[in-house]
Amino acid sequence: MHSREASSPDDHYLRLKGACLRPTRASRLTHHHLTNIQKHAGLLCVYGGYGLGKTVAVKTGLHDTAPTTAHRFQYAPGIPQQDFKIDLAAALGLHEGVTESRRTLERFISTTLAKQPLTLAFDEAQGLSNHILEYIRSLWDDPTNRLAVVLVGSDTFYRRLRRLGSFSNRITDWQHYTPLRPDEVLETMPTYHPLLTQISHQDLQWLDDMACHGNFRNWAKFTHHLQLIVDDKARTETAFSRRLAREILTDMDRAIHPDDDSGGYL
Repeated sequence: MHSREASSPDDHYLRLKGACLRPTRASRLTHHHLTNIQKHAGLLCVYGGYGLGKTVAVKTGLHDTAPTTAHRFQYAPGIPQQDFKIDLAAALGLHEGVTESRRTLERFISTTLAKQPLTLAFDEAQGLSNHILEYIRSLWDDPTNRLAVVLVGSDTFYRRLRRLGSFSNRITDWQHYTPLRPDEVLETMPTYHPLLTQISHQDLQWLDDMACHGNFRNWAKFTHHLQLIVDDKARTETAFSRRLAREILTDMDRAIHPDDDSGGYL
């Protein structure tokens, strides 16, 4: 899948209505790295666990720093190399109906990349084969190109890329995404969604310790369930309380035991 769209509300997990994109220490660093690699035609690897904001940070950063010269891609695991080249060539402007022979595709990609500085970003990069990664490396190595490359992947992708010495020793910047620290949770979550605005710092910290663990996806999941309760006209208790939160957490995941018994809200 190829995209050049700006960040949108649909970027939030569960398409959480009302959620806001919030800058974090990590997203600001990503923006800094993107600026640098575009200036110097570098290679950036952004990696870490799921739900930590890597994709949104890269998408937002690219729209800010290279709105007309960046292309983002995301593929299902195991995409064949020829299909990858076809999609890349199409994103760069190859007209439909042109022969899709390997040599034609590679020649078009190379000549197009040589025309102007571009940034290619590949999300879920752990699904790309080593052959495709080596092809990306060869494009970046081509001295006629001014190409910046961004690879976004999991922790396992980082370990795999480190084993590919011919690629890893070319990475100019590595950025590891980790869960939000407690102080970042208190700074970020009150403005992440209107339903979280009035929750006290003590309760936000309690929620994070119980279930959210500094993970945007977990916070979106909890807020989604809270919104369902607020919108339920049959409910009499909709204001936030730890009792209500315990019900939500129990129904989110029966493995969570939020410091007392709860029958859930369903």
